Amino acid sequence: MSPTLIIHGTEDEVIDFSHGLTIFEKCPKAVEPLWVEGAGHNDVELYSVYLDRLRQFVMVELDDN
Repeated sequence: MSPTLIIHGTEDEVIDFSHGLTIFEKCPKAVEPLWVEGAGHNDVELYSVYLDRLRQFVMVELDDN
């Protein structure tokens, strides 16, 4: 199973934030998640922390493989 990065906006009105937490808790290979404060359902990519965390995840996983 591959490492999994969970990203979820705290203000998501389509998929409740609690679902992101549940997925993180149940995912056997979840890495440190990114909870984007203030982000909704389709705007997490507008927050700089999104690209920063995604870049970090990809670099670590590429380095480990």
